[in-house]
Amino acid sequence: MCSIGDDDVLDDGISSLMTPQKQMLHYLPKGTCYKCGQDRELYKIHFREAECKNCFLIFVNHKFRATVGSSKALPRNADILLVFDGSAESVVLLDMLQTAQSESNFKRLHCYLKVLFLDDYEAYKDTCGINDYKLYIQQVKDLLLSYDNIKCYVTNLRSGIHQKPFDIKDMNLYLNREMEKEKVFSNDINNIQTSTSRNEFIKLYRKNLIASMATILSCKYAFIPTINISIATDLLSAIALGQGNNVACDVAFKDDRLVNGIKIMRPIKNLTETEVLLYIRARNIKWCDRRDHVINASSSIQRITELFIRNLQKNYSSTVSTIICTGNKITSNNDSYEEFEEKCCLCNSSIVNSETLSAVRYSRYVSERMSSDFDLDINFKKFLNLTQNQDQKVCHSCQNIGRDSDINLIKHYL
Repeated sequence: MCSIGDDDVLDDGISSLMTPQKQMLHYLPKGTCYKCGQDRELYKIHFREAECKNCFLIFVNHKFRATVGSSKALPRNADILLVFDGSAESVVLLDMLQTAQSESNFKRLHCYLKVLFLDDYEAYKDTCGINDYKLYIQQVKDLLLSYDNIKCYVTNLRSGIHQKPFDIKDMNLYLNREMEKEKVFSNDINNIQTSTSRNEFIKLYRKNLIASMATILSCKYAFIPTINISIATDLLSAIALGQGNNVACDVAFKDDRLVNGIKIMRPIKNLTETEVLLYIRARNIKWCDRRDHVINASSSIQRITELFIRNLQKNYSSTVSTIICTGNKITSNNDSYEEFEEKCCLCNSSIVNSETLSAVRYSRYVSERMSSDFDLDINFKKFLNLTQNQDQKVCHSCQNIGRDSDINLIKHYL
């Protein structure tokens, strides 16, 4: 029986995983593969014996295929938009899909693939040098054009949702595009008071932009290059931001909350960072990730959560898999999602009226009042009218963004 993403779980129980692990060497110049017995360069990952390049590639590609196949969410001959963001993960996803399409008819992944290069370079750099940026753009163009029979497009993270993407071959047109509206968009993002809300807004806008580009390019499915540590970070961050059961859609293989029917999928959600880097080495892909791992916002909840997980993962290698397994359990309890009639107008998640959230809002409302204004009965009625009228179609998590910015401006972009 196939077990996806559980290769880091041992038979002797969880207790063996809760001791600090020593750093291991993931690449060995030469040795004997335990599977095929050949003397070749070896690749070593946690909880697996060292294996040769061919055996390692078979294993990693199987994890990708098993994730897609077990979900049964992707029909035959589906139109897929692969989101390429310049990360090492997106390079691996592109190469895996290309390999899957070039296999024999029995093993071939039957789909129609288009690639969207989502240029978010400036969001990952404090300063964007023009020479470094042009070098990065050229590197992306050369890589995408090296794959035959794949239509590739490019758009900017700051572009309007309804703006058509450029063909990757017309990169000069893209570089010389009108950018006045993009500058206004950047200024509005910078006006969001906290980095946590700023990152959350970018996440929502990015998702809507991908869905819009997929609609323009006649694709019903969008593949995003999210691996296990990113999913673990998203899960804990979403819980900290008060998203409740809606966090299930952020960690599951498929996210179908978008209003236009586009389904966002995470086909490499079970890959680790080590497997991504070793895959690039095994396939001899010439690529250098010029971006930082996360947006430069050291005080944000998302950044602190990622650092917390990474530090734990160094000594306790089951940290990420344990978090993801918890997220999968939340998913199994979220079957009643469609029963909710009221949806958030920003993220399209279900809105659940919770007494706990009402208590949190009221506590905040009271704490922001002067002591001379305390008439709890009257203020409580005012508070109920305020939340029911103004935040009627905004979930708790998106209300946090609205507190740090102009909610009407946020609605305008989303």
